[in-house]
Amino acid sequence: MLKKNDGQGLIEYVFLIALITIGILLALKLYGISVYDAYCYVGDKISGSEACKPTELCKDDFSTDLTGWKALQGNNMGVVNGGTLCPSSYTLMLNACSVSEPLTDYVVTLSDANLKSGSGYGIAFRAQNTSTGMTGYVFQYDPGFSPGSFIIRKWVNGRELSTPIAVAKASGYSWYNTPRDIKIVIKGSTFTAYVDGKLVLTATDSTYATGGAGLRTWDSTIVCVDGFNIQYIP
Repeated sequence: MLKKNDGQGLIEYVFLIALITIGILLALKLYGISVYDAYCYVGDKISGSEACKPTELCKDDFSTDLTGWKALQGNNMGVVNGGTLCPSSYTLMLNACSVSEPLTDYVVTLSDANLKSGSGYGIAFRAQNTSTGMTGYVFQYDPGFSPGSFIIRKWVNGRELSTPIAVAKASGYSWYNTPRDIKIVIKGSTFTAYVDGKLVLTATDSTYATGGAGLRTWDSTIVCVDGFNIQYIP
């Protein structure tokens, strides 16, 4: 039989655990850490980075053709040659798979992107093709933005806004003839860009909550890429 004092002790124990839990949650919020992020950190340590591993949604290794892409601007999306895509000098193209459903949080990766010449190239994300043109964002690998910068721009009704929402200047950076892996992490209203695994730019904007991803080139750019991948963040 449970004695009265035993029952009281159990209630106090539960109450203490609840207070500790609330305290931990408040501390995480104070430092800007979500419960999900905390879970993933602990889970990944236990499972060997498998607890919150992103799920692959869309992938193109450019081994065949460009039937999975839609051109929004420019007449020619480029040429596929032996697993490499070389977009034309001026184009904006969206991956059809990425716009087949309303994507919110995801990671988009461009593999072995090699800029040969020109002003730069970009990765569109949270992008939608509307009746007035594309809306969304574009991360730009942009040696033409003096003295060379990593940029995130917002697009409204088919036009990019002149003032970027984020800029990181990279004076002296080796922009050309070096394959780069570009990764953009899109989570909530925060966008984080990495080049070859190194953080280069972070931006915050809440205008567009959903949308797919794609590629952009401009001016006389010559760039070739070996792979395009989108992973869902649960």
